[in-house]
Amino acid sequence: MKAAGGFEARFHAWLSRETGIDPASLGADFVARALAERIGATFGGDAARELAAVARAWQPSPAELDAYWQLLNASAAERHALIELFVVPETWFFREREAFAALAALAVERLRTRPSQPVQVLSAPCSTGEEPYTAAMALIDAGLDAAQLRIDALDISARAIEHARRGEYGRNSFRGHALEFRARHFEPTAHGWRLHERIRDCVQFRHANLLDLDLDTDDASRYDFIFCRNVLIYFDRGAQERVLRTLDARLADDGLLFVGPAETGVVMRYGMSSARIPLAFGFRRQARRAAAVPAAPVAAGRAGFGTAPPPPVGARPTLVAPPEPAARAGSGELARPLPGAAPRPAGAPEGGAGFAGAGRSGAPGRPPRAPAVLGAVASTRCSLAVPASPAPARAGSLEAARALADAGQFEAAERAVRAVLDEAGPSADAYYLLGLIADAQGQPGAVAHYRKALYLAPTHREALTHLATLLDIAGDHEGARWLKERARRADAQAGKHGEPGGRSHARRR
Repeated sequence: MKAAGGFEARFHAWLSRETGIDPASLGADFVARALAERIGATFGGDAARELAAVARAWQPSPAELDAYWQLLNASAAERHALIELFVVPETWFFREREAFAALAALAVERLRTRPSQPVQVLSAPCSTGEEPYTAAMALIDAGLDAAQLRIDALDISARAIEHARRGEYGRNSFRGHALEFRARHFEPTAHGWRLHERIRDCVQFRHANLLDLDLDTDDASRYDFIFCRNVLIYFDRGAQERVLRTLDARLADDGLLFVGPAETGVVMRYGMSSARIPLAFGFRRQARRAAAVPAAPVAAGRAGFGTAPPPPVGARPTLVAPPEPAARAGSGELARPLPGAAPRPAGAPEGGAGFAGAGRSGAPGRPPRAPAVLGAVASTRCSLAVPASPAPARAGSLEAARALADAGQFEAAERAVRAVLDEAGPSADAYYLLGLIADAQGQPGAVAHYRKALYLAPTHREALTHLATLLDIAGDHEGARWLKERARRADAQAGKHGEPGGRSHARRR
C-alpha cells in the first residue's frame, strides 16, 4: 500500500482532514499498519487479527480497502476506533516542569489583581490527564483553593479521557527523582497510584476534537492559560493555523499559551510573542506585544519573529522533559537554581531553568516542604520576564549561551557554545545544548550533536531520550527502543547510587 497514487492516499487525506495529523509525521509505514490492524479486526477472524498485529506480514487487498473505506465513512464508531490507533499517549506528571512553575507564579499574581475571578486553564489535548492534573497540583501547592480554579481538559481519544477520569497511574507517569508531589497528592494501589479526589475534582474532562472547537466565545469564558504542547508538530501547516486561530480566540487578552519546544517557530509565524520565561515556551497574543516585555532582537532569518518556518516533521524535537531538577534546590516540582550553582551571567534570565537547565551541574539541594512552595513562587514572580537583550556570551560560559537560546537568539547561542568548545574542549553538555538549539529550529543536525554528547557521556539521560524520539519519528523504531532502554538503565543506576537522574558521567578519553 503506497500513499502516492496508491490505495492509501485517500486514507492519508482522511486522517489529515479529521485530525489535522500529517501522516508523514507518523513514520513511513504507520498508517499502513493501522489500516491492516483495523481491516483484520473488522473483516477477519482470529488468524487475520493476529496477522494484522504484525502488518508487515500481511496487507489488505484492493477489495478489502474499498470495503473498509465504505465502512469508515458510514460508521462513527469505526472512525473513532481508527483514530485511537494514531493517538499514542506519551506523557507524565510535571513534564517540562518550568511551564508549571510559570503557571503557578503567574496565577498567584493574577489572583492578586483579580481576586473575584477564578483562574481558568485549558489543556488541549490532555491525553490521559497527567498535564491538567499537574496544573491542578501546581496551583494547589502554590496556595490556591479549588474554588479559585477552573481547569478544562479535552482530547480526541475517548479511551484517554476515560483513563484520565479514573485518575489511576502506573510508574511510567512518574519520571525522574523529583516525586515529592506523589506523596502529597496520590495514594498507593495494587497497580500504581490513585490521585486524590480533591485534585481530580479540579479538572473537567471532555471528549472533543481540537479542530472542531467553536471559535465564538465571550470574555468570561476565555482562558488565562492554555496548554497545547507537542501536538502542533504532528499537524500540517493548515491544521496548525486552524488550531492556533481557535486557541487565540479562546485565550484572554493577557493570557499565556504554552507549547512544546519544537513548536515555537509555529506560534511565532502565527504572530504570537514570547513571554520570555526560560524553558516554559509560553507565548502571548499579538495584541499584547506592545504591553508585554519588549522582545529581544533576534538574528535575521530562521529565528526571527514571523519568519521562522515550521520545523520539518522528520526532525521533530523532543517529547521528553528537560533535565530533571533533582540537582537543583526548590520545591521539587517547581524548582529554583541551586545555591551552589555557577553565578548567573549579567543579563541572563532568572526563574525557571529554560535552556539554562540543560546539563547544568551542581550539588543536590533539600526540597522544602509543600507549604514553602507559595513562598518560592512569590519570590520568583518578578523574575519571570527575561531582560530584553541578554548580555553577549563570554567564551567559556555555557550559562550565557543558554540565556541567548532562551531568548530565541539561536544563531548567537550556537556561536557561543562553539566558542566554549574551542576554549575548553569537547563537552557532553555543550553538544547536548547544540542539539537542543538545533531541535528548536527543526534542524537535522540535532541527531549528530546528541550522538557526540553520548560518545562523551554514554549515560546522559536527556541526550538518550531526545535522540530516541528523533529516531522514532524517522522510522528507526528499533534504534529508538534501544536508546530508551539505555535511558531507563541510566535512571536505575543513578537511583542506586543516589545520583540525580539527569546527570551523567563523561567517558574518559
